[in-house]
Amino acid sequence: MEKEFSVKLANKPGELARVSEVLQKDGVNIRSIATEPSAEVVRIVTSDPEKSQRILSQSGMQFSERNLLVAKLEDKPGELARISAELAKEGVNIDAAYMLDKDSNRVHMALAVSDEDKARNILKCCD
Repeated sequence: MEKEFSVKLANKPGELARVSEVLQKDGVNIRSIATEPSAEVVRIVTSDPEKSQRILSQSGMQFSERNLLVAKLEDKPGELARISAELAKEGVNIDAAYMLDKDSNRVHMALAVSDEDKARNILKCCD
């Protein structure tokens, strides 16, 4: 299962480098990232969630984590709109979305949702 790590960082030079360096020292790749400077948070999806959790804990950084579902969507206009509408119709909120990777036919979207079980059933997918 994919995980999102929300790491608390000061909004000052060098903080993104600090968390990136901690992860890369143990061979963890950042697959997707989003920053929220006003919240002083960086949200990261990595290649190895278990190792990332251990590394961040050992580094003393403040962080939280949550599960992500990975939906494999056709790489065509409207697919994100389609699944977003399906989830909304059933009352499932998308709290965060990350594009992890893509090939010539599919886009892999990692989604943090308000109800994982319901989202799995609606999307008939997910890791």
